[in-house]
Amino acid sequence: MASLLSYQAVEGVAQAFSALASRYGGQGQVAGRSVEGRELWRFDFGHQDDRVVLLTGMIHGVELIGGLALWSSVQAILQAELPIRLVVLPMLNPDGVHHNLRRIEAGRWAARRCNARGVDLNRNFPMVCERRPWHPFSGSKIRWSAHYRGEAELSEPETQTVAQVAEVLRPWLAFGFHSFGNLLLYPWAHTAQPHPRTAEYRAIGEAFCAAQAQPYRLMPAHGLYPIVGDLDDWLDARFQTLAFTVEVSRPGWSLLRTGQALNPFHVMNPPEPEGAVAQVVPGVVAAIRSALGELGARRRGAPVPAVAPVAQG
Repeated sequence: MASLLSYQAVEGVAQAFSALASRYGGQGQVAGRSVEGRELWRFDFGHQDDRVVLLTGMIHGVELIGGLALWSSVQAILQAELPIRLVVLPMLNPDGVHHNLRRIEAGRWAARRCNARGVDLNRNFPMVCERRPWHPFSGSKIRWSAHYRGEAELSEPETQTVAQVAEVLRPWLAFGFHSFGNLLLYPWAHTAQPHPRTAEYRAIGEAFCAAQAQPYRLMPAHGLYPIVGDLDDWLDARFQTLAFTVEVSRPGWSLLRTGQALNPFHVMNPPEPEGAVAQVVPGVVAAIRSALGELGARRRGAPVPAVAPVAQG
């Protein structure tokens, strides 16, 4: 079966997941196309009447370790035979990934996180607040910024594809795989105001961390830095999705010894990805099990907290 074991292999994501779909009775389809016309693949596994768990990867073109962690997590989830419908969008920014890999092959500096129009796709979703925080990483209207929000919400074909899939599926749980920091983040990203479902988020997140030999740090996304137009806040606000960001890996001291610390690609992606990926996988499976347990408790009569209106500011 085709596999994703290295960074160069991620451009074969469609073949790898197609083989996985054949093995586990899943289905693959092209859900959209990127700015430069590359395919945006979607893969579905499980029974269509089960609750949807949405996994996304490589929304930032330089964060390939997240794609490898997603791939291995999907394999583990399928092997665990969890009662969910698993929907995977494994590479949301194929143009950025392609650009970076070609530069790495040529031994050049590689750092493109945006799509081919220079838009940070994780700042291009609809804002769920009225004002943009001051932080320079929160989302910029300046075109040359690495965090450029785009001309309008959902202006990019890549984010439009995600939104179309989410509108149909209304996912119950979601994990976006990024790099880096060994962090598990949950809403809100746009405000320091506590989320009304913080207890539920933390219970699932603590299960994620408890399954790891070296636990990730669990925190609200705003605690890293404030963001507007990100996928997690939008999924939560629009569909009440329990949405997490997994910041995979942490830069090692070896970068200083090898002289790679000046190349952002090597900072974002560890030279030996296997260890970073292996650390994440049991956490993802444990988090889904925990969420299913929380759901079962509610069905047995535990009180369900009301969904609060979207936080502002």
